[in-house]
Amino acid sequence: MTVTLEEAQADLPGILARAVAGEEVVIATAGGQPAVKLVSVAANGSRLVQDPQVKSALTILDHEALLKPLPPEEWGELAER
Repeated sequence: MTVTLEEAQADLPGILARAVAGEEVVIATAGGQPAVKLVSVAANGSRLVQDPQVKSALTILDHEALLKPLPPEEWGELAER
């Protein structure tokens, strides 16, 4: 969502709530040019998963695999030696 500085000032709590919920909020200058982007820094989840377009396209076939650590051979150069 994009809002003007005046709109952001008028409804800062609402704008912040939307950003915390995972929505990307852009505040534009009076000329309509994007100036800043508000995004959540909460550690409770990825913004990608909260994005409705990404979430609807996401298919997880093996939920348990998400919780298992990668085997060393899949770490490549990052694997401990």
